[in-house]
Amino acid sequence: MPDVIEVSALTRSYGKRRGIVDVGFAVGEGEVFGFLGPNGAGKTTTIRLLLGFLRPDAGRATVLGLDAWAQAPEVHARLAYLSGDPRYWGELTAERFFDFVGDLRGLRRGAWRSLAERLFMGDEPLLVMDEPTTGLDPLIQREFLALIAEARAAGRTVFLSSHNLGEAERACDRVAIIREGRIVAVETVDSLPRRHVHSVELVLAEPPAHGTFALPDVEVVAANGPDVRLLVRGDLNPLLRRLAALEVREMALATPDLEEVFLAYYEPERTP
Repeated sequence: MPDVIEVSALTRSYGKRRGIVDVGFAVGEGEVFGFLGPNGAGKTTTIRLLLGFLRPDAGRATVLGLDAWAQAPEVHARLAYLSGDPRYWGELTAERFFDFVGDLRGLRRGAWRSLAERLFMGDEPLLVMDEPTTGLDPLIQREFLALIAEARAAGRTVFLSSHNLGEAERACDRVAIIREGRIVAVETVDSLPRRHVHSVELVLAEPPAHGTFALPDVEVVAANGPDVRLLVRGDLNPLLRRLAALEVREMALATPDLEEVFLAYYEPERTP
């Protein structure tokens, strides 16, 4: 069975402004795939390319086996899309608007009513959502997660753009992390924190000299005198060799949660 979404070397620029560069990933049938990054990282640009709203400068995207740009109308007929910045016609009531959208989707008139207290969607095989829970209260966010679980159980595929780490951890099977227009990781939610990243808390005999922990794949999360907290993405041995030259009074090694992993890709490095 071919992947529902296939993206290869997808690139789009906005003149002097950065877009996305060489983005690549695949989403399998029935998968809930999270697309994570802060505002401006390239999430919405990627979605607009997947939907054929933008033409790529290079690379290719296929959705449900169709070319996202050349066959955009056919793609649109087989997916449901929730924009991160929806716009509505001011002269329509909510009822008339939903009837209008339902008519466009070929839904029975008034079919949206049973879903109005939850979310409005048809039974398309692919759901594409761009920051769907922004502005929702916690109870509705929980209802949204229940709907995602129902979609997965029904064999539908979900592409979920988000910067909400807790949401992604509860809803997604895999996540891609995008930073400054480039994919920096594609992992299962379970393996992302555990395979590459460790949290190391140290109590040293004295404050470390500047640059002590300036090592490959080591992030200094916090440093307060002799108390130092690190994130290590990769091999622990260079850090352990460095620690052998220091007087370490206490050391704790743990697996960080998904949010700490995410921040490790984005926070500026601090080197005491």
